[in-house]
Amino acid sequence: MARSLWDTPSGRDRRWTKRRDAYAPAPSYVRIVIILLAATLVGTLGWQGIQALLHPAPKFSPIIPPGNANYAARGGAAGLWESDVMDALQTATAQGAAGNVTVAEVEVDRAASIVMSARMQRQKVSADFYARSLKSLDGVLKTQSDSSRLLEHVTQARIELADLRSAQPASDLVTEAAANKDQAPSLNTYPGATETPLLNVGPGAQAPHTVTTPGHVVLASPHAISAQSVLDPSSMGGDYLDATLMPETSEVLLPPSSRNLSDEVQVEGLTIEGASQTLDGVRWKNVTFIGARLRYEGGQISLQNVKFIRCRFGFNTDERGARLADAIALGQKSIEIQ
Repeated sequence: MARSLWDTPSGRDRRWTKRRDAYAPAPSYVRIVIILLAATLVGTLGWQGIQALLHPAPKFSPIIPPGNANYAARGGAAGLWESDVMDALQTATAQGAAGNVTVAEVEVDRAASIVMSARMQRQKVSADFYARSLKSLDGVLKTQSDSSRLLEHVTQARIELADLRSAQPASDLVTEAAANKDQAPSLNTYPGATETPLLNVGPGAQAPHTVTTPGHVVLASPHAISAQSVLDPSSMGGDYLDATLMPETSEVLLPPSSRNLSDEVQVEGLTIEGASQTLDGVRWKNVTFIGARLRYEGGQISLQNVKFIRCRFGFNTDERGARLADAIALGQKSIEIQ
């Protein structure tokens, strides 16, 4: 008997029949495994939730400062950031030897920026770091000894090392009174003085009788020095010249404009704090600078037992400036440049 159209299964019916036949039901043990895995996952998540409630994580995570984050985050020990400096100088030497002067300058600048960051963050410094760094800078310069540009960049890095040396703690370089900020002069007042600044104190004048710290001399303006003169505690009326009332760009002492050692200007036995001072043309002996901005313009200079504490340096970026920066970075207290 012929089947009518209504008795013939449709194409859709045939496809569903094939699919139903193709996928056999999973064995019972597979279902058991799936149930066990689900139970394990639920248990693990529950345990982690309980631990999070009992031992909450810190609300804020440590913040790594922006810029130079690599060595800044690694600066807990002296050797880590120092190795970054040495790596940069090693790369600079290789690039200089290959004739890539610009790249060498960039690497020297990178080393200098790391040194500057270490100073600002008050990082610890290894005893031999200064000598190793200066030797590496010498090596960089030798690769392109005729390049004035590279000399400028290398000298600036030497000055950064001098800044770092001056910023290091050195309690043996100052008297107890100068080291103790409660006793040392402040920016505006002295112990026992009124709360108003001592603006009426002229150059070379002793502090008013209200000041109880002996030996301190307040300077509110530059002090001029004539040729063939000696400036010492007896001529100044004290051994501590406080120039913190003066603008930081003002010169503390003004020798003759020739700035030559032949003027025979000598400054001896004084501690000078604050403001600025050009070192050229003066014979400095047993002098300590504290928190001053010191300039060297490439002239004649004589330092005998001169100490620098928390000072910043602005030197000519030539061979003479490099020589003075090296001496300060190495902790040398005496140097003469003719």
